[in-house]
Amino acid sequence: MIYSQISSIQFDLNVICNAFCPGCHRYAVVDDEMYLNPYLPFNTSVDLSIVERVMENTRLIDNVVVDMVGLVGEPIAHNEFLDIVDIVYRHRPNARLHIHTNGGLRSAEFFKQLARKLNHKSWVIFSIDGLQDTNHKYRIGVIWDKVMENAKAYIDAGGNAIWKSLDFPWNSHQKEDMQSLSNDMGFKGFRWEKNRDANTKWMEKWVKAAEKFNQKTKAKPGYKQVLYQQQFNHIKNRCFDDEAIYINYQGKVLPCCMFNASLTDECYMDEMTPYINENNGNWNSLEHNSLEEVMNNKWWHKLYGHLD
Repeated sequence: MIYSQISSIQFDLNVICNAFCPGCHRYAVVDDEMYLNPYLPFNTSVDLSIVERVMENTRLIDNVVVDMVGLVGEPIAHNEFLDIVDIVYRHRPNARLHIHTNGGLRSAEFFKQLARKLNHKSWVIFSIDGLQDTNHKYRIGVIWDKVMENAKAYIDAGGNAIWKSLDFPWNSHQKEDMQSLSNDMGFKGFRWEKNRDANTKWMEKWVKAAEKFNQKTKAKPGYKQVLYQQQFNHIKNRCFDDEAIYINYQGKVLPCCMFNASLTDECYMDEMTPYINENNGNWNSLEHNSLEEVMNNKWWHKLYGHLD
């Protein structure tokens, strides 16, 4: 048994989002045009029973970190998001929730309710990549006034908030102004994060491709673009050190979001799908197994054996 306890959980709750961020795994760039990723089950959401099954497991530590991430979806777009928060606290009252959002969905009243539900150890991380004249350049489709209204409602209701911004060529000159605005609004922190695609042609291509984006068209299978492929020759020891698991939008358990991304990316899926699934594509499914059965599967030992 690899994990004697679980200290951190990432939930990727759905494949639903109001934004069209060009670098997101939801999309594929083919011949300088942006399409929907044909391998993603759009509009899929995790069932509440799966969240319950995870949170009731005795391996979870008392103050487990629960990250609501957005690899391919906006967490608060889940229709029953507030019920999910209730489930988490019902089983782990001291859990630390970290909720990531672009801030452009729901209403001020929703964010007020969320602030009242979260304990003092929990946070909402607003991904705001610029000011009114620049945020939309990457967060395409996100309405600035809506973000500001929701963030203000959440903070005024007593919620802990962090403003997180990626460094882009078009917003780097606004860093100090963004930080000043975040302070004025009552954000508890400001994170300025390096763009991993800085100084490459990738972001320029993605943003340009977004100008030709058809929101209803999926890329045809076989679109693989080696230009975007990164080479990973070994597995880093991350999930084991952090005692972490990742739950995807279909209720499948994996070590981290990067494993999940590899299952719907043509650059990696041919290699990673058989490695993860082996002869049983449902071994890590919480629709077919308990979390305890998943964590006791021999696959984790195989993964551990492949670490550097």
